[in-house]
Amino acid sequence: MSETPPRRISINRPPPSPPSYIRITSRDSFTQIVPAIPRPRASPIVTPKRKARKDVKARAKRQKLQERELSPFEEVVVGIDDDTLLFQAGDTRETDADSVGDDEEYRRFVESVLADECSMYQLSDSLFVVSGWNQRLNMGTASWYHFQMTNVGIELIAVCLCPQAGGDGTGCFHARFVREYQAEKFPRSDMFAMQRDDLPILFSREQDFNGNENSINHFSAPTPGQRSLKSRAVVTFKGNDSGNGSWVCDREAVQNCAHINACRHALQKYVHVDIEAMDSGKTSNVVSAPRARQAKREEVAVSYLTIPPPHWASINGDPDFGPPKTPLREPPALIRLTETSTCCCATPRCQYIPSAPIRQDPCIIYGITHSFPSVVETQACRLCNHRFIGPDCQELGIFNFNNQVMFTHEILDDYTSNYTTSETPFAAWVAILARRYTIHETGGAFVSEKMFRSIWFAYVKLQYLGNDMICPRCGPCPETTIWDGVTLAFNRKHLLPTLEPPTTLHERAISRDKTRYHPGQQLIPDSNLRKVVQRIITRKTPALSTRASEEEDECDGDEVEGEGEISEKATQETLEWAGLIHGACEKLTEVNRGLGNIFVTHFGVRPLLDGIVPNDVYRRLLLQIAAEESVLQMAIRSALDLLDVFTENPTTTNASALINIPALRDVLTYEFKLNQRASDSIIDVCKWIVQRGRSVLAKLLVYPAPEHDNVILGNGTHWEKTGCCYGMPQIRLRPKYPGLKHDVRGDVNGKRGAKCSKFYSKYGEKRLTGGIMCVWCTHSICYGFHCIPRGEGRNDVFSAIITRWPKPPKRVIYDFACALGPYCMTREPEFFADTLFLIDDFHSKDHTKCSEAAFLKTYCNVDPRLSVINSSAGECGNSGIARIRKSVSYMSQDRAVLYTRVFMSAWNRLRIRKIE
Repeated sequence: MSETPPRRISINRPPPSPPSYIRITSRDSFTQIVPAIPRPRASPIVTPKRKARKDVKARAKRQKLQERELSPFEEVVVGIDDDTLLFQAGDTRETDADSVGDDEEYRRFVESVLADECSMYQLSDSLFVVSGWNQRLNMGTASWYHFQMTNVGIELIAVCLCPQAGGDGTGCFHARFVREYQAEKFPRSDMFAMQRDDLPILFSREQDFNGNENSINHFSAPTPGQRSLKSRAVVTFKGNDSGNGSWVCDREAVQNCAHINACRHALQKYVHVDIEAMDSGKTSNVVSAPRARQAKREEVAVSYLTIPPPHWASINGDPDFGPPKTPLREPPALIRLTETSTCCCATPRCQYIPSAPIRQDPCIIYGITHSFPSVVETQACRLCNHRFIGPDCQELGIFNFNNQVMFTHEILDDYTSNYTTSETPFAAWVAILARRYTIHETGGAFVSEKMFRSIWFAYVKLQYLGNDMICPRCGPCPETTIWDGVTLAFNRKHLLPTLEPPTTLHERAISRDKTRYHPGQQLIPDSNLRKVVQRIITRKTPALSTRASEEEDECDGDEVEGEGEISEKATQETLEWAGLIHGACEKLTEVNRGLGNIFVTHFGVRPLLDGIVPNDVYRRLLLQIAAEESVLQMAIRSALDLLDVFTENPTTTNASALINIPALRDVLTYEFKLNQRASDSIIDVCKWIVQRGRSVLAKLLVYPAPEHDNVILGNGTHWEKTGCCYGMPQIRLRPKYPGLKHDVRGDVNGKRGAKCSKFYSKYGEKRLTGGIMCVWCTHSICYGFHCIPRGEGRNDVFSAIITRWPKPPKRVIYDFACALGPYCMTREPEFFADTLFLIDDFHSKDHTKCSEAAFLKTYCNVDPRLSVINSSAGECGNSGIARIRKSVSYMSQDRAVLYTRVFMSAWNRLRIRKIE
């Protein structure tokens, strides 16, 4: 039945009373269903005559309606100007979604959802929350509405509470989108199939950059005791994680409504990752913290060709992209389709066909100061029903996002330049651009923060970021690597199963079944003897001499009596101390005769009684011999070989080669200067160290070094998903060690036994991941990083080296190198036997119980080549990474990894340019 033309209102005929819902339609096809506001009116006095007249009028009206067959969709035209609005009664019959708006408007809505400008979140298996949509402006609004889908028999029912949904709640774009894209964007999930929807759910959390540590949180909260769609409310909280701030409920105006109280407790559960957490001073029956999930983002643009890096970050190793593009100042009148034009709906992409029909659509190009209107040629895609094939525009210096919104490369690179130079979150930068657009007043307003964020991430995915994780001076495998964990973490709830750090154990990995822990690797096996030697060497004891006694006799009576008591006490302590030294000398002689002779000569009873202060070179040597570390920390395999050469031919030349045993080299240098030869005792000690070191190494050497995996595991192309991005490809799988009970146990916040007094720092807060592990060369160029799910540990460094380094670095500098060395030598001694594990100068002051053999500065004293090593290169990099710490903490996993990778690329490229 065709609709009756609208009837114009005259003075004699007022419009009928509005229904409960009215539809507002303007000339630009904008349609909105809004609640009609009832007008209060007095109750009329019904008299018999008035009632009779009313019945007559009702019969006449019914008769006229029958004659005209008036449609229930009767429209009443109000006004005669350009802003004429049509008020139409809401229909309760089923309405096809296509009647809400034409395909062009729906296509724009779909693009906005895929670009995350108009957000949609799934709360449970059937419940959703959606962002409002302004059909007149074709953009999302700040309002939130609930949406539900359920099966009634074989029929799928979709009901939305947004104003555009119509009287039956089915005629909006939200319902159409979910019906068409549910399987793709909201695939079946066991977690959501069992998730409760009778509890408050935090579905959106973003940082509020107007406050210091504040965030903007959106909750979906049901009314207690009710589960219907209309009983839910959206609660917005702006404030800090303690719950102090502004709470607003879209259903009730009071501050202490049931929705807000329930959301207060839910916030604490999310923040503390504890289902028992509650807001102080409040009571609630909420027992868990269900989570929402957003529709899968599509950061895929029409542009797909590789984009050159910013001109200010280009290096010699980049491919030839031609001359730099001139910044766009005048828009092209028409952007034509070319042979590289495609649609982004599928892989492989649908290509442009010159013989197919072509259409011209308006588009907006956003520049650094203002936007340009233009026209773009498009062609209907043959694979999808809502997108179009469009030009790539790479040769124009333009990034085509969706054929409607385009950005110049200049403006997107400008944000990259800003956030890699100083802390610049998206919200702050978009606010600056919006103000700049207002100043120029030559175009429309700038896009929203959410849309720009999606466009920037889609842009950098295409940008060339290769060949920048290698130092021109250090080469692909630097001899000295500096490792450090960085507190660059995102929320743990965003962890995805695709995250795959080097520590991951694979089924195909080799198994080292015979690898075991081997205690007692110290030079001196007796732990009590080691402690006694350390105590004797480090303790200062007053000397007892005959001259001191003679001077006491010259004092007067009172002083003699007091001094006599002190002297007697000191004598007793000295005698006890002498007995301790005598026992240590005997036991050290049993371990090695030369070692016993050296100890007696410099730390024995006679030097004590004579007040002789031993030379510092012997003190340092004996402290390392009596250290709690393994002998292989003092002397690696290559050093043992050189020491063996020296014992066969003890010359100054061979002694000077012992730079990897600094304490022993200093003693030999001292003796050669003093006596032109090395004493028999020190040569005997050298032979004992060689024998002891090789004995310990032989126990550890059970397997050969791991070979390269025959199956190429990948060259790092999937780093966006795995969170593992290194300049070198993976060439091995991390081996398994079933005989080591604590092989993959983390080291988070734990003290590493009695051997070292330094604790592992608390990397990240409880609700965040463990940060990232970075490796740097001495020129502060990052060779790679990987995300740590929980907390930093020795396993992160070991696994990264074993899976990617063809041969290990000569020097590994790490904050916890004193524990990393034994960890690596226990698992792969053949691979790491010639590697020095050293603590940098910055962190060495915290290792009060560690031997100097683990300090980089000890080796710098005998090898001036190491003095030029910038051991703080990692700390310099960490200070730069701090610029993006806050932004990353609010990102999802995939975006956090990409954001970090772009920062590392810009950081490396600027330093490579200086070297070049």
